[in-house]
Amino acid sequence: MNYVFYIDFAIFSIFATLILTEIMGSILLLLLWNDSKKVVLEYVVPIWEITGTFAVFWVVLSDFAFPSILIPLASIFSAGLLIFLILFVARNASISFAEFFEKKGWLDEKKLYYGYALSSILLGLVVLVIVSTIIGGYGLNLSNYTFNFFSFASNISPWLFILGSLVTAIGFAPIFYNIDKMKKMSMIFVFIGVLISMAFIFIQEKGIPREVLIPLVLTIALPILYNIPQTRNVASNKAFFIAYLSITLFSLNFLVYPTAFGKLSVDSLTTNGTMANAYIIMTLTGLVLLAILLALYTSAVKKSASVLNKIQE
Repeated sequence: MNYVFYIDFAIFSIFATLILTEIMGSILLLLLWNDSKKVVLEYVVPIWEITGTFAVFWVVLSDFAFPSILIPLASIFSAGLLIFLILFVARNASISFAEFFEKKGWLDEKKLYYGYALSSILLGLVVLVIVSTIIGGYGLNLSNYTFNFFSFASNISPWLFILGSLVTAIGFAPIFYNIDKMKKMSMIFVFIGVLISMAFIFIQEKGIPREVLIPLVLTIALPILYNIPQTRNVASNKAFFIAYLSITLFSLNFLVYPTAFGKLSVDSLTTNGTMANAYIIMTLTGLVLLAILLALYTSAVKKSASVLNKIQE
């Protein structure tokens, strides 16, 4: 069993969940500013730096886990990574200014949060393009380490992956942020997103593998739980949702393992032996330290927010 891969994929699943919760909030901010502003910003303002920290943690671990492929990947996706970094800076700058900004001319808090929301959604699209390429190798030429976007765009499979992911995220958004007026719509969007995603898996895997049953059931169950009065509060609980979605994303590891990029063996790319043991120890140590630091940071943010609210009152 490739423990290094599964540990790395688990870390990625948590990172992907955190960024998805921000994308879901961004969609609500753009579509329902007045109805969603309070509940979205209460979550996003403390978490956006945590998402960035987790992203750095995962990238460092991946460099250790897959040393032979990460530098070639950086070359292959150089344009995408540049766009990602620009959007990441725009996201960080927008929300940082929005937290303390007072209206000056045409620029106000709402426009800055809109900037954050658009940057986050576009950033998510870049991640989905890269992930779909890692899964199927679309537009990728491994012989000379190049990526052809036009070749990528001419293939229907990655677009099904991207569209299915976005539609499902729209369906999950009212669950995570507990938007009552959209609870029935959440089920519709999740079901549509699942159907599109199943079409992608059918094409990618040349059939429907039995491994898809777990993520399928987990994905469909969440909006059902949200629409049942007795389980609604559980489904919309932030801690439960993040853990639940992380497990759901982790259960999709069969899309990447045992082959990635359409044909490369993951085992051949993974560090092994003593280095693998060192990776596991480093990961566990890093997770403990990261958990402690994030807990302290979240506590400090909540206390400062509480003090600020009392002053404003």
